[in-house]
Amino acid sequence: MQRAKNTKNDEFYTQYQDIAAECDHYLDQFRNKVIYCNCDTECSNFVRYFLNLKSQGIIRDVIWSGGLGGIDFRSPESVAMLQQADVVVTNPPFSLFRQYVAQLIESGKQFLILGNQNAISYKDFFPLFKSGQVRLGYKSFGPLLFDVPVVEPDKTYKVVDGVPRAVVAVCWFTNLQTPDKNGLVLSKRYFGNESCYPKYDNIDAINVGRIKDIPMDYDGLIGVPITFMGCYNPAQFVLMGLDEELTDNRDRCTINGQRLYARIFIRKKSASVVANDNDNLTVFAA
Repeated sequence: MQRAKNTKNDEFYTQYQDIAAECDHYLDQFRNKVIYCNCDTECSNFVRYFLNLKSQGIIRDVIWSGGLGGIDFRSPESVAMLQQADVVVTNPPFSLFRQYVAQLIESGKQFLILGNQNAISYKDFFPLFKSGQVRLGYKSFGPLLFDVPVVEPDKTYKVVDGVPRAVVAVCWFTNLQTPDKNGLVLSKRYFGNESCYPKYDNIDAINVGRIKDIPMDYDGLIGVPITFMGCYNPAQFVLMGLDEELTDNRDRCTINGQRLYARIFIRKKSASVVANDNDNLTVFAA
């Protein structure tokens, strides 16, 4: 019964237009490849999208399994199909995200998958960003609407054309090539405005609640929300780790005893893009 309940809660069907809006960016990387949708059945919008690409001669083939009533991605049959594929593209079960990603990394396959944005703060997932094995896709930190097989009374839905759809804040995660994020233009100053940047109780670092408030003149540890990853450029910042990795008590950050939402710790590199007093871009290099 518990497995059935989890399956029901994991069935979020991605809209065709949302799949196309992201996947259209990777057509050159999909060209002549075998795409595997290993959490999808034949009626899935992912499969429909790639069958359309196959009909245009863009991809070599699309194969699929999984979904409600399908083959589990961890099964020997699914693993064998994974070995035949070049790129995996799907929306995996949110509750099994860690296991799913671990299998993908072990397989060495290219992938483009949807996941809850909070996955960035998973202890076993964030290191993949630090090592460059995972990056964000084009659509990040935005809510998408998903069809659901069962409308649960204790959940909130958005009704579109008379149909209740689940609203989930998600990101696309990939190891395909994406353009580098533009460096942030830093215009705020820490010194002289220290009260705007309180320090945490359990780590020697300053808190920055909004990405646009990252100061240009602070070289120590900076705690930022996970949405920072949407503009992270490795040429400008170093990812130091998650709060639960670096805080003294290995817990979320606190300020005056108040526990905060997940934080990522960063440090500016010696060369940073900032804005000078005349609002002209200046690059300070070591």
